[in-house]
Amino acid sequence: MPTTTTNSNRLTLRLATSEDREPIVAWCNTLWNGQADYIGDVWDYWLPQGHLYVGEIAGWQEPVVVLRLRVLSPTQAWFGGLRIHPELQGQGLGRELVEYSIDWAKSWDAHTLGYMTERSNHRMHSMAEKLNFANVGFIEWYGLNDLAAAPANVVADASLIDLSQAQNLHDHGGRYVYQWTVRNLDQAELERRAASQELYVLPDRSGWMICQPDGFIAHIEGDAAAQTTLLAHARTLPECQELLTPQWRDSRQAQLIAQLNWHDTNEAYSLFELDLR
Repeated sequence: MPTTTTNSNRLTLRLATSEDREPIVAWCNTLWNGQADYIGDVWDYWLPQGHLYVGEIAGWQEPVVVLRLRVLSPTQAWFGGLRIHPELQGQGLGRELVEYSIDWAKSWDAHTLGYMTERSNHRMHSMAEKLNFANVGFIEWYGLNDLAAAPANVVADASLIDLSQAQNLHDHGGRYVYQWTVRNLDQAELERRAASQELYVLPDRSGWMICQPDGFIAHIEGDAAAQTTLLAHARTLPECQELLTPQWRDSRQAQLIAQLNWHDTNEAYSLFELDLR
């Protein structure tokens, strides 16, 4: 299997295999004060998508790091799932993995490299500052499960949307959160979401949303009435009995959260991006 090393040559990285899951999940589940890590839940989903790496160090019988790299668009790269064995933390391995991610993104001419981390993850915040990542946003997750389901007349027509009038999107700097990544939302991205049956537009153009199949409202536009109609429609979809959405700090959407009965899940994340140009 092809391998590569980080800049210091301490870590040998290779593509992950199904056999890596058990030892990786075992030590990942010790990282969060006894709380199970989500890595075990997503491993079989991530693996066939590619760019899932594990790292080995001489003298260790098992992989000691995990890193997932993603191509989001012709200009955007993303890294996530970064985990380091608890006995090796604080030795600079995290920085080596981030620097490797930067080199990887540059190798195919990406304009930006981004990542998301919990508000309490001080190491990754410090890493961002040291490596010149910009903090491009702060989000808190909100849930909704007490809205009655009601089908609405919606269409998957991206041509009905004028992004220049999308106030929430403007507040987010043109970005939105999709599949736990932060992406630029342009007309081409809207067309992709329409093709994947994730775009829902009210024909009178009063509102629209991007709703993932698992009930994640990646983006929504419109006043309270339009959003209520869209969200009630989302509740009719399979696996969407409880909805989840990111609230961006200081955005217009934040003013509607309480009015629309969203509840705080007490999870908060910072979003970082490095300009590679």
